[in-house]
Formats: sequence, C-alpha cells, structure tokens
Amino acid sequence: MSSDIEVHLFGSLKKTLVDSNNPLIQLRLKDPTPLTNVLESIEIAPDSVQLVMVNHKAVPKDTLIYPGDRLALFPKEYAVFADWRDFRF
Repeated sequence: MSSDIEVHLFGSLKKTLVDSNNPLIQLRLKDPTPLTNVLESIEIAPDSVQLVMVNHKAVPKDTLIYPGDRLALFPKEYAVFADWRDFRF
C-alpha cells in the first residue's frame, strides 16, 4: 500500500521549489525508503541539509522513511540545539 509523505522545507531549501510560497512537497512511497533516496528524489543535496526531523524528532541520515511520515528539512544556516548535535548531516 502506498501513502504520501510530507516534506517541509525551511530557509534556503525553499528556494529549490518552483512555488517557494508553499514549502511543502508531497511524495508517494510504497515501501520504506532511505532518507538519502528521498533527498535525491526531490533534488536536495544532503550536504545542504543540517538537520532532518521525522515526525517531529531529529533523525540521523541513515533513517528509513515510511509511508505517512512527515519530514522537516533544515538548511545549514539554521542553528542546531546541543541535544541535536549528533544528528547533524
């Protein structure tokens, strides 16, 4: 069964969108997919991302994304809190 995931972009990552007034991308996933593959599919270089949150929790870059997940991508210019330091890309 496939389901959409939501990818919310912040800061300079919004510039990658055609409509930067709507910083949301919806993708259909059938199976768990590596985060790096999701980034590749939306043409965002992993080195431009500082922090990824899945369902409101910071995650490492080897995370699997499941159908129905919500992703938030934060660029390098965003400050990272001390408790998120281990999740930097």
